[in-house]
Amino acid sequence: MSSTKDSTVAFAFDIDGVLVKGKKPIPGARETIQLLQGLRIPFIFLTNGGGHTEEAHVAKLGQRLDLTLGAKQFVQSHTPFLDLVPKYGEKTVLVLGGLGQQIRDLAHAYGFKNVVTSSDIMAACEHVHPFPEMTRDHHSEHGRSSSLDTPLGSTQIAAILVWTSPRDWCLDLQVATDLLLSDAGVIGTRSPANGDDALPNSGFQRGGQPELFFCNPDFEWSTEHEHPRFAQGAFREALKGVWRQATGGRAELEYNLLGKPTAATYRYGERVLREYAAGAPDAPSQRASAIDTVYMVGDNPESDIVGANSYQSPHGIAWKSILVETGVYKANSVPSHKPYHTAPNVAAAVEWALKREGVTAVEDSGCSLQHANGAAQ
Repeated sequence: MSSTKDSTVAFAFDIDGVLVKGKKPIPGARETIQLLQGLRIPFIFLTNGGGHTEEAHVAKLGQRLDLTLGAKQFVQSHTPFLDLVPKYGEKTVLVLGGLGQQIRDLAHAYGFKNVVTSSDIMAACEHVHPFPEMTRDHHSEHGRSSSLDTPLGSTQIAAILVWTSPRDWCLDLQVATDLLLSDAGVIGTRSPANGDDALPNSGFQRGGQPELFFCNPDFEWSTEHEHPRFAQGAFREALKGVWRQATGGRAELEYNLLGKPTAATYRYGERVLREYAAGAPDAPSQRASAIDTVYMVGDNPESDIVGANSYQSPHGIAWKSILVETGVYKANSVPSHKPYHTAPNVAAAVEWALKREGVTAVEDSGCSLQHANGAAQ
């Protein structure tokens, strides 16, 4: 299939609530992606999901949609952590989120060589966790005190990277707070600068503590449950509340935030999309033309829509948001951020955008706009 117009349009798709619901594909999603592949229109997946390598995650999505997809098209919430490897790759970092060795292995795959989990810290000092009864067996199985390059009392943590929603909030809130109050990132210490009103932020986070990174601002996300469930953003809000109490309300929690709707993630996604459209070697559906419009198709007004609405491209690319009614946002309700367009599903969203851009399908394939949208009914 080809198009009747050498369009400079491109797409960015959220996944949960747009292409799949839990593990089940949303009707019309497969046909819609297949249509864009046939038209050779650039697209990426821009998701606040994560927990696996891009190769593993895109393979899972491809299996659910029964399509072949490229890992370079996949931008997860933590994909921009790749840009942190030059700074922290040789230093010790604490990683939070996931189960077992999942995030440790993921961080190693990204290039972080010295990776510590909260389970490792508990293995080195079980009393760090005040209420371990329900999770002790998990931490005993997966904690490795040998991951600490020096004894716990002298290991310096350079950064805290939250990759996915933490599972044991009590432990992770405790460990993160300990490190943010520490002297130079050493667990069990306290910085003498804490509470010094002569310093910025009353001296908190001014004593060489680790830099804190979150990669998913979402407070909740769409699952197979009838109502959205807590996401990484809820953990961040919990840590902010603990921090207020720990500092007597004298200091704001300082952190770096990635993931939709932050400009940093949209900028990263745009870079990937431009590279893909310019003819990346492993991009089978690329077209060698510049992009001037990107349609962000999402289900969450608080991430997909506000992110696309507010993003200012350094390359002059216009980002336009399309809100679908198959996930977080429910039909006939008033969204917290107004989209450029609202559609019942992803097939209708893409059909509307392509028609608006003057892109039509040439009848040299069994796939068409009508076929894709019809499958979504």
